[in-house]
Amino acid sequence: MSTLEDFLEMSDVSEITDTIKVKVGGKVYELKIRALSEEEHSDFQKRALNIGKKGNVQFDKGKYDSLVIPTCIVEPNFRNAEFLQKAKCQTAWDFLTKKFPSGVLVDISAKIQELSGFESLEEEVENAKN
Repeated sequence: MSTLEDFLEMSDVSEITDTIKVKVGGKVYELKIRALSEEEHSDFQKRALNIGKKGNVQFDKGKYDSLVIPTCIVEPNFRNAEFLQKAKCQTAWDFLTKKFPSGVLVDISAKIQELSGFESLEEEVENAKN
């Protein structure tokens, strides 16, 4: 049985990391990703909701991914201003969408979701709509 001390010794969520491999253009690259905190997840969900004129709610997975992926890729740091300037990109998401095929971005998002403790993003989409 766990004691209170066991819980106090746990790492913060943002310290949960993993190294993943992605294949782009026949080459394999390693990325270090981290888990989402509840605060980040909630904020990104809200920012990815589109509320129509009739009150219908739609979850924009592309918008959600554009927030999650650049935030949770730790290494390399695609948010570094000097790097972005050399790459001639305004944001990390601009760089990622120029260099990574959409299927790879979907895979990265799924791995971040899994590391963050979610079984499937579809369940999260339904929860966000409700």
